[in-house]
Amino acid sequence: MNSKKLISIALSAFMATNLILPVFAFAQTEGAVPTQKGFCSRTSEFTSKIDQRIADRSAKLEVRRQEQLNNLETWIDERDAGRAENRAKWDANRQEHFAKLEARTTTDAQKQAVVTFKSAVEAAVASRRAAVNAAVQSFRSGVEQAIASRKTAVDTAVNAFKGSVSAAIEKAKSSCASGVDQKTIRETFRQEMKSARDKFQSDRQAIEKLKSSFEPLRVSRKAAIDKAIQDFKAAMEKARADLKAAFGQQ
Repeated sequence: MNSKKLISIALSAFMATNLILPVFAFAQTEGAVPTQKGFCSRTSEFTSKIDQRIADRSAKLEVRRQEQLNNLETWIDERDAGRAENRAKWDANRQEHFAKLEARTTTDAQKQAVVTFKSAVEAAVASRRAAVNAAVQSFRSGVEQAIASRKTAVDTAVNAFKGSVSAAIEKAKSSCASGVDQKTIRETFRQEMKSARDKFQSDRQAIEKLKSSFEPLRVSRKAAIDKAIQDFKAAMEKARADLKAAFGQQ
């Protein structure tokens, strides 16, 4: 459940690209692009609006990203603090049980058996914690790498879209200055904007597939922790068996 929660928070950052989509709706509405007759006279006006929309959405995207990363870091810090607190409690509880065992010893052999038992238990605990720490760190590193890879992919897609829009705008302005028929300019502009939108949508769909990279990380983490637990149980069973044999009782 912990890994699923971390993935859920990370996915929130993954979905932040949706913030850029309203630019498409604006760019494809009839009111966003001047009529054929007034296209060239209003080029600066409507292109300025498109630029502003893209800038606003990009800024919101960055804010959303930072919020999600902050949430992710906060959740990780809280989990680490909780784990450290629980381990401290378990350590204290374990020492209490060791003390009770020592109080029951009546022979040197039993005293030595308790010393051996304590050593075996502490070694098992240390081994389990090291394995869990490694599994958690590996999982988190994988999640961070996946987020970074997707951020790069998103930035590339957004920048490509911005570049296509900018190129379409500059081409329209140049055509207007050259006296090209406004109907032709407007239609060309609309087609190039559509191509930019379609390309971005295609890039976005490809990026969304990166979400699947989280599942192998979760499976690997679970397998590593399950093995750590099983190894710990086996070590504890042996330690208990040796202790019982030394005390001659169940």
